[in-house]
Amino acid sequence: MSVVHAFRSWCRSGLVVTVSGLVAASAAACGGSETSNSSAPGAPTLVSTAGAAKGPVDLITWNLTTGEPDTLDPPNAATYGGGQVVMNLCDTLLRFDADYNMSPGLADYKQISPTRLVYTLRGDAKFWDGTPVTAEDVAYSLQRAKGDTIVSTFFSNVASIKVTGANEVTVDFSAPDERFNNEMTTIAGAIVEKAFAEKAGKDFGTAAGGLMCSGPFRFDQWRPGDSITMSRNDGYWDRDRLPLAKQVKFTFINDTTALSQALNAGEIDGAYEVPAAAIPNMQNSSVGRVFFGPSTSSIALSAANAGGPTSDPKFGEGLQKLINREELAKAVFHGSGEPLYTAVTPRTWPNDQTATYKTAYAEYEKARAFDLDAAKALVKDSKYDGRELVIAYQAGDPTMNQVAQLLQQQAQTVGIKFKLQTMEALAYEQAGYDATKRQGIDFLLGSTFNAVTDPLEPAMFDFVPGAPYNYTGYDDAETTKLLNEALGTFDGAARADLIIKAQQRWEKENQVVPLIATHTVTFLNNRLSGAVTSFAYWDMPQMAFVGAANPS
Repeated sequence: MSVVHAFRSWCRSGLVVTVSGLVAASAAACGGSETSNSSAPGAPTLVSTAGAAKGPVDLITWNLTTGEPDTLDPPNAATYGGGQVVMNLCDTLLRFDADYNMSPGLADYKQISPTRLVYTLRGDAKFWDGTPVTAEDVAYSLQRAKGDTIVSTFFSNVASIKVTGANEVTVDFSAPDERFNNEMTTIAGAIVEKAFAEKAGKDFGTAAGGLMCSGPFRFDQWRPGDSITMSRNDGYWDRDRLPLAKQVKFTFINDTTALSQALNAGEIDGAYEVPAAAIPNMQNSSVGRVFFGPSTSSIALSAANAGGPTSDPKFGEGLQKLINREELAKAVFHGSGEPLYTAVTPRTWPNDQTATYKTAYAEYEKARAFDLDAAKALVKDSKYDGRELVIAYQAGDPTMNQVAQLLQQQAQTVGIKFKLQTMEALAYEQAGYDATKRQGIDFLLGSTFNAVTDPLEPAMFDFVPGAPYNYTGYDDAETTKLLNEALGTFDGAARADLIIKAQQRWEKENQVVPLIATHTVTFLNNRLSGAVTSFAYWDMPQMAFVGAANPS
């Protein structure tokens, strides 16, 4: 991710669409295992996989739609593309499947007490150089992640990480933290070889330094500006996840037109996070299929600084009611998104607590439904003085530009003046973590994702004092108390109640204006099958499952 919000990756932008030109989306997924159906008329079926592969392939060329990663060092590889690549190379302590069900990975675990976790290594895993994966490597990897990294927040309650046996690592906590174990399925729990990482130093995870892990693929080469290649690890310990592809090449095309042309020409076999603007063209392709999968990703408008316009409750409420999310989804997303009414997306709700969160969500869905008259009255009664408010977003993506244009047009109807400002990729990425880069900006528009199905992940990044993406300086003692209680609560139902109470407080601040819950959009060449098509691909060695669509 570009370092903005939890695993937040602010998207790119570009185009103009008028409100009068809104058209209903029509899209259907092709094949795969069905996970859920949206209740919205005409909504696509969401699938988690593209069906099983039938045989091996020599080479898969796959595009990282969001561009070249900035690093492959696991605890900092938090971009869409960086995390995707790393999860093919580096094993994690625990695993998710395509539906976010957790199971052992390099290790199994036992929750000894609320403040002690013990991980027991399987013992037969080896790094690519043939060296066994040891408890020392595990402890070292977790200590690295606990340091100055993007995922260090997940280790905030960790008191110690110690080797306590030949194949055992014990993690002790200063306070109970139910979130930690879930994150061991992500880049936060990725294990690297200690000796190699120490020798590589600051070059570890770069094109020059490479990396050493134990995953189903080996790192081959990173050609900056061109591609990353990896080859099958034939000695991989988990024979059920031994890749069908001998080699995978990741490319970095982030221009929508160029990507569409390459996919349609068969030059590239597939891509995740296909831009919404490309979907109609891709659905008519003769060489591949489009799949829509469940995702924790979303698009939101976030207040960029303390004391901004949303600090006035009436203005914030008016902005929430102003946005016609239904029409926005139809006009721009071509079946790849649905209206979103809270900062935490429905797909981030834990599988066993969906009903509880859904009941609470319905209140926001009703309160924030499009109501132009109510929005106009709220804005009029607010302290807004008619000045231009700047919405910044990353240049280059037609989808994001369409969203910005529609927001600007809808705002004009109630007297709000939005000025649209595009930012080049590096500047926009820096704005996500450097307040000086947000000067003169009122809102950041972009996409975000959560790595696990746990609302505490985004909540602890956004709504506690000092959190990296708490741009407005939100500091509510009761919210913080409730979230910390939830961290220490291992009972799912009780934890959900605490989080919902905290949500009632942070949502009143309107520092995040949710817009669209997006689906994972995957394009797959007809010669291939087996792809994971839910956003769980980001937490899995997703390329290990892709192979020939037909037996050789």
